[in-house]
Amino acid sequence: MKFFHDVEGRMERFSGSLWRLFARGPGEPVEVLEVLRRECDAKAVIVGRDRTVVPNAFELELPADSYARLAGEAGAVGARLASEVRRHAAERHFSFAGPVTVRLRPPDDDLEPHRYRIHSRITPRR
Repeated sequence: MKFFHDVEGRMERFSGSLWRLFARGPGEPVEVLEVLRRECDAKAVIVGRDRTVVPNAFELELPADSYARLAGEAGAVGARLASEVRRHAAERHFSFAGPVTVRLRPPDDDLEPHRYRIHSRITPRR
């Protein structure tokens, strides 16, 4: 029983961290999943009559302080977001060239984003 209680507590902290991270202002959450969905839709490539390929590798560049708060949970947050991207693709009958990944990372230049930046690409299986 203690195991399930610990897992439940971690999931609650994870969900709270995720939605606090992507807030425009007090009480106004940004729909990060919608941004990922739009990125798929905008970068869809029709490769055949019944096949549309969308990005499968996403990087969410976060402000340094936000990344620091989530660094310990970055893998779990990325996995959850990747799962939601796969669900969206299935609903739209999109395909991926390789496994879906969503990676959180800190900014790598002096132009730190105020909220976040998203980068995506189609990466084939290896």
